[in-house]
Amino acid sequence: MKIYIKKISLNRINILLKTVFFFSLLFLFLSLEVFNALADPVTTAVTVGNNAPVITDGPRENPTSSATTPTDIGSDTTFEVTATDSNSDDYYLIVCSTDAVTPVNGGAPTCDVTTWCVSSATTSGSQATCSRTALAGDSVSNIWYGFVCDGHSSFADCSPSGNQGSGDSGSPFVVNHQASFTGASNDAPKDPGQTVTWSTTASDSTDSDNVKLLVCKTTGVSAGACDGGAGDTWCSSSLVASNPSCQYSIPSVIPDGSYNAYTYIVDEHNLHATGAYQGTNISFVINNVAPIVSAVTINGGIAIDLTESTTKAVTLTATVSDNNSCFGGEIPTVYGYAYRSSVAYTGCDQAGEANNNYCYPEITCSVVGGTCTDNTDASANYTCTANIYYYADPTDTGTQHDTDTWLDTIKAIDDDTSSHSLEVSTGVNINSLTAFSITSGINFGNLGIGGSNDPLDKTTTTTPTGNVGLDQELSGAANMCVDYPTCSGGTPIGVTYQKYSLTSLTAYSSGVSLSTTPTETELNVPKPITQTPTTKDTWWGILIPAGTNPGQYNGANTATAVKGEIVDW
Repeated sequence: MKIYIKKISLNRINILLKTVFFFSLLFLFLSLEVFNALADPVTTAVTVGNNAPVITDGPRENPTSSATTPTDIGSDTTFEVTATDSNSDDYYLIVCSTDAVTPVNGGAPTCDVTTWCVSSATTSGSQATCSRTALAGDSVSNIWYGFVCDGHSSFADCSPSGNQGSGDSGSPFVVNHQASFTGASNDAPKDPGQTVTWSTTASDSTDSDNVKLLVCKTTGVSAGACDGGAGDTWCSSSLVASNPSCQYSIPSVIPDGSYNAYTYIVDEHNLHATGAYQGTNISFVINNVAPIVSAVTINGGIAIDLTESTTKAVTLTATVSDNNSCFGGEIPTVYGYAYRSSVAYTGCDQAGEANNNYCYPEITCSVVGGTCTDNTDASANYTCTANIYYYADPTDTGTQHDTDTWLDTIKAIDDDTSSHSLEVSTGVNINSLTAFSITSGINFGNLGIGGSNDPLDKTTTTTPTGNVGLDQELSGAANMCVDYPTCSGGTPIGVTYQKYSLTSLTAYSSGVSLSTTPTETELNVPKPITQTPTTKDTWWGILIPAGTNPGQYNGANTATAVKGEIVDW
C-alpha cells in the first residue's frame, strides 16, 4: 500500500484556524442566548456549626494534691488547663464532681452535680485556672472531672467528656483534715535530774494520719517544729496513731519554779490540730530541793591559838551544793556556828545562845569568788570568819574542858527556806592562853633609914588577858641601886628587904620576902568570862636597912603569869 501526503501551505492553515475560531464563538453566543431564555435564579445557604474547645495541655493540679501531698483544709487546690477553640471563642475551665456538665449560652457552664471550681473566660490558646479552698467537711479523696466549654451566645458547647488528668496531679484531689486535740497534762512537779512526761488525747480519725506532739518553750510552731528552733523545744514525740507523749529530761542543775510549756499536735503533713489544747500552756513545776553542805572545816583542822586581850579571826569553810543552782539568789543565807563540843550545835544554833566563852552562832558566810558563775553551777565554796575572844574556853590538857574540842557547823538556807547543816567531822582544840597585864611600877615612897611600908601598902593589880585562871611567879633583881642596873657602888638594898602579901593590911614582918628565884604565889585570878574580868591585887613594902646612903634607888621585879589550878578558875 502506498500513502500520499499532500503538502499544504502555511497560509492555508492560518485561514483554516481562523474559520474554526469564528464558528466556535458564534456557537457559544447562540447557546447562551438559548440558556438565558430558559433558566430562573436559585439561592444558596449553609449553616456553619460551633465546635467545642479542645484541650491541648492538662488538666492538672498545681501544686499536686495527692495522698502524699494532700491539700490542708483552708488551703487551695488549683486546677489549670490550656485549650484552643476553632471558632476563636473564649473558653472556661470547669471542674466537676461527676462526668457531667451543662454548657450555658453566653456564660460559664455548670456542673450537673457539684462544681469544684470554674475559671473566668479565657482566650483561646491561653491557660485557664480555677481554685477551690479545702473545707473541713470535704472527703479525704475527691474525684474530679475537668471540662472546657465555650460561651457561645447560641450554641455553647463543652468538651465531650470529662478529663481527669494523669498521675499524682490528676484526679482525685486529696484533702488533709485537722487532727483532734482534746486533752493534755504532765506528771510534774519533778526534782532536778528527773523526767517530766506530757501525755495527750489526740488523733486524726478522719484521715487516719499519724500525729505527733510538740512541747515548746514559747508559742508557735511551723513546719512541724517549734518556731524558736531546737532550743525552743522541751520535747517532741515520734509520729504515732494516737495520743502521743514525750519526755523532757530535767538537767541535774536547774532553778526551781514554774516553766511555760505550750503543747501542739500536728499530723504527718504538719497540719495543726484543732481543739482547746492546741497551743495551751501546760506548764510544769521543778521542785525546790534543799541545799547540801559538805567539806566543813574549822581553822584548817589545826589547834587555835588565841590573841590576848582581843579576838582571833578563825576561818570556817564549807562547800554548799544546790541542784536548783548555787547562782543568783537561790542560796541567800549561809551561816557558820563555832562552839565547844559539849555545848553541841543544839546549844549554839540560835543568835540568842551566843556566849563568847563557848558559842559563836550565825556567823555570816560568803561565796569564794569564782566558785559559782551561772545557774548551771551547783556548788560554791563558802568561807566564814569567827572572831573568837581571848577568853574562849580552852580544851587542851589541864583545862576545865580538856575532853572537849571546838567544832563548827555550816548551815545553808535557800530562797524557799529549805536548809541543810553539817558539822565538821573532827574538832580542834583551843589552846590555853596564859596571859595577864600588871601594874607597871611600884613606888615605895620616901623612907628613912629603918623605915618601911608597914603595913604593906603599895599594890600591883593583875588583870587576866587570856583564857585561864592565873597564879603568878614573883622574883626580883638582887638589889635596888642608885645606878641600876649597873649597881657598881653605893649601898645597894638587897632584894629580900622587899616583901609582898596577897592580903591587904599585912604587917611588914608578916610579908613574904622577895627573892631572885621565881616563886609561885597563889594569886587565884579566876578565868575571865567577860570583857571585864576579875582582877587581883598584890600588896608590897620595903625596909630601908641601916647604913643605906640617901638617894634614888631603882630596881626591877618580875611577875610571870602561871596557869592556876582548875579548881580556882
